[in-house]
Amino acid sequence: MEEKNKKAAFSATKYAWIIGALILIIAAWFGLKTMLSSLGEYKITLVDAPKEIEEGNIATFTWRIDGPPTTIHHTVVYYGLESNPGELDTKVKPADTKYTDFVKDFASGDYGIPLQFIGNGRIDKQGTYYFRVYATIKDKNYWTDEYSLVVKPLGYKVSMISAPKEASAGSTISFTWRVSGPSTTINQTSVHLGKISVPGTLGPEVKPKDTKYSEMIDQFADGEYKIPLQFVGNIKLSSPGTYYYRAHALIEGQNYWTDESSLEVK
Repeated sequence: MEEKNKKAAFSATKYAWIIGALILIIAAWFGLKTMLSSLGEYKITLVDAPKEIEEGNIATFTWRIDGPPTTIHHTVVYYGLESNPGELDTKVKPADTKYTDFVKDFASGDYGIPLQFIGNGRIDKQGTYYFRVYATIKDKNYWTDEYSLVVKPLGYKVSMISAPKEASAGSTISFTWRVSGPSTTINQTSVHLGKISVPGTLGPEVKPKDTKYSEMIDQFADGEYKIPLQFVGNIKLSSPGTYYYRAHALIEGQNYWTDESSLEVK
């Protein structure tokens, strides 16, 4: 009986040692994981950026900084017309690169990371720009890979600003549209309407007479109008039904159209 009790006690002690050893291993693992995490590297990731914009427009960049929690005071997008190829390590400062400008939204402040950032920068000169996202973290320089953005010459565009969804037959219907782009003088712009849809995209070669639109706003059909400019025109439609319409402008011999929309006349 005594021998049996000794064996049971030994067995219980063995299991206790095993459980204790497992607890120590688990504790050591979590301690090591915590220590490695505190020594972890930081990483900047470009989440989203445009491939091209028109000169004078805003480029919006989204990036994320990951790593052990801390507070940083400076993160920007550096860009310029000269490429800085290859990998930039933590010793490379912005002054060591050929980038000439930066997105200024988070150039100075207190930002707790990990965090996602959205910054905007206006680029006024056309060309191919090269850029990287940058951050100063604990006195080290962190960079993304290099990316490129094409800034195209500013083009002309016609935009519908406001238009009714429905109107009464015989009432005055108002449309507001804008013609934007480089400064110039045009001689005609209008809203063209009709009961037959003209779907799809209308290219610069498509003239109003090539469409099935039968009505038009005639206030600005003949004159001299310096653009960029916003126009407000009125028309009365006596016949009920669904009308399809687009704003149009003739600029330097080219036809510019908005997308097609519709209006119910009751």
